[in-house]
Amino acid sequence: MKNHRDIAEELDLFHSEPQGPGMAFWHPRGWRMFRTVKNHIRAAYEAEGFQEVATPQLLKRELWETSGHWEKYADDMFVGAGFGDEPEYALKPMSCPAHILLYRRGVRSYKSLPLRLFEFGSVHRNERSGALNGLMRLRQFTQDDAHVFCRWDQVSEEIQAFLRRAERVYADYGYGRPQVFISTRPQRDYFGAPADWERAELMLTQACEAAGAEFIRQEGEGAFYGPKIELALKDGQGRQWQMGTIQLDFNMPERFDLHYIDAAGERRRPVILHQAVYGSIERWIGVLLESYQAALPAWVHPQPVVLASVGQDSVAYCESVGALLRRHGVHVEMDLDDVSLAKKMKLLRRSRTPVILIVGAQEMASDSVVVRRRGSEQALASRDDLVAMVREALSVANCGDVSVSEPTIEAAYAE
Repeated sequence: MKNHRDIAEELDLFHSEPQGPGMAFWHPRGWRMFRTVKNHIRAAYEAEGFQEVATPQLLKRELWETSGHWEKYADDMFVGAGFGDEPEYALKPMSCPAHILLYRRGVRSYKSLPLRLFEFGSVHRNERSGALNGLMRLRQFTQDDAHVFCRWDQVSEEIQAFLRRAERVYADYGYGRPQVFISTRPQRDYFGAPADWERAELMLTQACEAAGAEFIRQEGEGAFYGPKIELALKDGQGRQWQMGTIQLDFNMPERFDLHYIDAAGERRRPVILHQAVYGSIERWIGVLLESYQAALPAWVHPQPVVLASVGQDSVAYCESVGALLRRHGVHVEMDLDDVSLAKKMKLLRRSRTPVILIVGAQEMASDSVVVRRRGSEQALASRDDLVAMVREALSVANCGDVSVSEPTIEAAYAE
């Protein structure tokens, strides 16, 4: 089994530098994969009424003191002095306090809730150098950071919606149902009254039961501001990866004096549901690489389509086919080197390229292209049919070309 760093080296995805420890330097292929993963979860959020926002990375110390992060988390934050007599600033380790500031803009009515916000937050955490591990443990990473501001009577449905959304997203990558964990109040160093924690924990439990999700309780593992649900995925090697989370927070609304106006005109406290499906996009990609050992679903593969010429006489025709695909939004890499097809195929099999298109003298004569889909018999496609055939091969609906829960991933792509 290769680790994700070795696979990334083979696929030319990213690397690390001593000048930026704990930070990824993304190469074109890797960044293409990053954007694909990012856009997929963006579509999932927007389909359910979330609105994308963007907030600053550098925020004053007083904000983190109000949120409680300074008390609980300051040692893990990157802190710097302000200009002159200005107070200290910190690079945000998460986006929730900034989203709270967005909520506080204007008066909120009960009719405007739930308010669903999400951000691809670039966050920084001062991890020990010895704990850094490729994409799995970074100092700078990107969260699919979402927050729902809602009433107590809306909590259960929002949690159930999160569980459904996460399961659908994971299925698009070939994963089975996640294992659900409910993490309860820590033994110490928590905010709020025990009675409030018990109420919140009961709501998480009832929401999981209503969603038909079996769960395991993790006593004392909740966040300092509220209990949480964590989702873990199992890969084909039986390894379990903790990924998504949703956390019920009744403390920060109190600390920031958040409110909405109810039907009777009275001020009420909202609840915040902190949530992320991936957690960290970088870590999600690392888990995908280790789960699939480079044989990724076609739609998320960093090198999804390669167009290979056979002989120099076919180069011009090959370039015209590539231009056709690009005009229709298909990313295609060209292999026009003057080497044998056998050598080209050997390299492409190593990278587990999902769709290989081959053009030689016969294809030029018939205005066609040979299509080799990973794990399938090759077929001949006319230029008129090629775009539709390639798009179908790269659709998310075809993630079923392999399941990450299958233990025979390598065999599925054997030639």
